[in-house]
Amino acid sequence: MDENVTPDHDPLKPGPEVNDAATFRDAESLLDAYLANAFALPADVASLGDDVDDDFDEDDLGDFLTGTPSDNGSLEGVVPLQPMNLRALTSAEAEIYWRVLDDWVDWLRRDYGLGVTQVPPLWHRHAELRWELSALHTAWLAAYDPEASASAPIAWHRELVEALRRLHDWVAQSGTALTEDRPTQVTLWPGEPGFGAAETWKDGAQAVPITDRAADFEAWLAEDLAARREVEDRIRAPLPTLGGHTLPGRSA
Repeated sequence: MDENVTPDHDPLKPGPEVNDAATFRDAESLLDAYLANAFALPADVASLGDDVDDDFDEDDLGDFLTGTPSDNGSLEGVVPLQPMNLRALTSAEAEIYWRVLDDWVDWLRRDYGLGVTQVPPLWHRHAELRWELSALHTAWLAAYDPEASASAPIAWHRELVEALRRLHDWVAQSGTALTEDRPTQVTLWPGEPGFGAAETWKDGAQAVPITDRAADFEAWLAEDLAARREVEDRIRAPLPTLGGHTLPGRSA
């Protein structure tokens, strides 16, 4: 989700019977807030123009991630061969995908003997590492698909070499290491909250010790899912009324 999602139509455009201009502007602001959210869900936002009687189907949230864990608990095979937009994952999709990716990254760093300067323990807490490793995982799935070219695996290994160079640069920039981690510093621009405040830069450089990597992943996953569910709950909520007429949208 790096670009704001814009629906193909304007579900908030008032009909001839709607005269409350101030309320309409508030409704527009509500939609703008949805679109600006870091976890905006394109399919749900675009469907705000659906009929109000169209109930929200919880089962639709994870349709594109199919399959069930095997008897040994493995989630391999449930991720489709398609680019993964990490910002557009629903909470149901993310709960599956993050675990699949985490299992694969653990396999990758063990089989290829990768050090912490390429894949650190808390890679999941750094967006740049999540995007890079997710892209590498998708390419690996495609390279080893039964219908892939016989030369696809060697091509993937060429991509792996390039990806490892980038991962090294990302890790060095973020400052995350084997036994401690700090958030990747983001340069604030003039006008953004906190710009020029010394404490902002100081806090951004503070490292915290890593005591239990697996526990930290579970804590991060819970935070990620909670953030996505919060957005989903807002999208499901009934929209305000204009002049006594309910705006088109999904009911809770």
